[in-house]
Amino acid sequence: MADLETQNLAIAHRYVEQFLGKGDISIAEEIFDKKIQVITGLKPTGAINGIEEYKQVFSGFYDAFPDVEPLAIQDSFATGDRVVVRFKSFQRHVKDYFGIPKSDRVITFHETHVMRLANGKVIENIVSATNLEFEMLMAPVLTPLILI
Repeated sequence: MADLETQNLAIAHRYVEQFLGKGDISIAEEIFDKKIQVITGLKPTGAINGIEEYKQVFSGFYDAFPDVEPLAIQDSFATGDRVVVRFKSFQRHVKDYFGIPKSDRVITFHETHVMRLANGKVIENIVSATNLEFEMLMAPVLTPLILI
């Protein structure tokens, strides 16, 4: 693997394992471009634009759904400026989120993140997920936002 791809893969793994897996938003400025754009169901009304918005959106999610066991990367690869990471995590719904009362359920998340990097930072991340438990839990609030 080329040096750039190896570097990009290491950055992507750090992002997934520390930021997403442990909720460590303190590393955001080190791994994200200031103008990062993230497409995720955590903001169903459109893209997350910029570090500050991403930290706000993600910290709200992680506060309501902390991990209950370490996130497990199941597959990853890099080519050019792109990195794909597929992982599985288990998060417990401990606080109200988007108006949905806490359920104390452990939710399984299966996600694939397709990232684009430049100058050693993630500039774009598109999240594809099969998070049916989460989607069904959130359906009462998300349905009107998505199916307007």
